Amino acid sequence: MKRLPWNGLIGLVFVMVNLFALAWALTSAVKPHVVEPIKDAEVDQLLTYIGSGKHSGESWQVTLTDLEAEQTITWYLKKYPQIPFAYPQVHIKPSYISGEGDVILGGLRIHVGAKVNVTLKDGLPVVKIISLSLPFPQAVQNQVEQEIQHQLGRAALLPVRFTSADWGDGVVTVKGTIR
Repeated sequence: MKRLPWNGLIGLVFVMVNLFALAWALTSAVKPHVVEPIKDAEVDQLLTYIGSGKHSGESWQVTLTDLEAEQTITWYLKKYPQIPFAYPQVHIKPSYISGEGDVILGGLRIHVGAKVNVTLKDGLPVVKIISLSLPFPQAVQNQVEQEIQHQLGRAALLPVRFTSADWGDGVVTVKGTIR
C-alpha cells in the first residue's frame, strides 16, 4: 500500500483554509453601498423616446448626480442579474470619475474600484483608466482593462452620439444627438 504524502496534504489544506479566510476577509471588509434601483427620469425619457422609433437627429441632454448615477446603474444591474456586479458607488469630479463596487463570484463579494478619465472623440466616449484596485494579479488586471476597452468599443452601436460632457463636482451634464 502506498503511503499518503501527509506533508503535501496538510500543506494543501493549510493553503485552502488561508485562501478561504482571505476571501472571507475581502468580502466582509467593506460594507456594501446600498442605493435604490431607480432609473433616472431623464435617462428614462431618452430611452423611451429612442425606443419609440420616432426620432431623427434630435438633440438630447442628461444631467446626473453621483446618487442618480448610482441608482441608474443599480437599476440596470437589477434588470440584468447575469452581470456579476453590485453596490456601485460613483464619485464624479471635474477631471475624473471614480467608482467602487463588488464583483460577485461564487457567492463571494470582492470589492473593486477604478478611477477613469472620460473624454469624447467622434461622438463616442473614450475612457482612460487612471487606476484599478483589483485584488488580482497584474495579468488579470490587464485582461480586465482590455475587456473594458472592448466593451467601450460597442458604444459605436448606440443610437446616440455625444456632443459634449461637462464634468463638475458630483454632477455631469451630457449632451448629444439621436441618430
